Amino acid sequence: MGLIDAPTLAEKLRPPRALTELGGSLFAEPAEGSTTAWLAWWSGAREELAEAIARARSAGATRLTAGGPPGNYVESGVDASDADRVAALLAAGFTTRGEHLDLRVDTAVAPRPASEATVARSADDLRALIGPAFGSAWQWEAERALAHHGLFTARSTGGDWLGFAAHSGNLCHRGTFGPIGVLPSARGRGVGVALASAVFADLHARGFAEATVPWVAAETVAFYESMVCLRGRTRRLSMTLALSGRGSP
Repeated sequence: MGLIDAPTLAEKLRPPRALTELGGSLFAEPAEGSTTAWLAWWSGAREELAEAIARARSAGATRLTAGGPPGNYVESGVDASDADRVAALLAAGFTTRGEHLDLRVDTAVAPRPASEATVARSADDLRALIGPAFGSAWQWEAERALAHHGLFTARSTGGDWLGFAAHSGNLCHRGTFGPIGVLPSARGRGVGVALASAVFADLHARGFAEATVPWVAAETVAFYESMVCLRGRTRRLSMTLALSGRGSP
């Protein structure tokens, strides 16, 4: 809880997917085809939470999730160590649906090429490839990474597209890694490590000694530990308020 920093606020109010200011909080209506609205940032003011709930209902949402939204997030979830915030959300009717980690990692890593793939910085619009394979949120995030020259792609020796990794698609002033996606047919061949290590090396070259890797499942931590030194981790909670049906306040 508290005030959002100025660079983050400026980024999140930028079109085309600008978040909505509710005093010191930020809100996102459901994306097309979704019924989830997002309390992207909560200042702690109860009247702002009430307004977010009202706006979510007005937009036809069936639930309001704290954190997010994917592709344009301020934070990936609620910091589990923020006891006051967790307690306030629970008191308001939110429930915890899951958890994940945000990692802080050392970016001092040399690129680790894959024997069957070539990784390079991309100057091309890859929306037509990323969207169908990994979804619209990652597609849009990769598009913003491209604008910051932070999009990398992997291709086979025959030129087939295998996957991508990015940085600066969100919270570019903080040194933020992701997303990363490798086609199922290309997994287990070192492509993900080659992509990730190239991104970390590029962040390091830009002056970021550390990077944040958000939305990491516990079983994926070993993937990052295989190439970088972990400097810290934040446990994040996925907390959701039901707006219709059983459990609706």
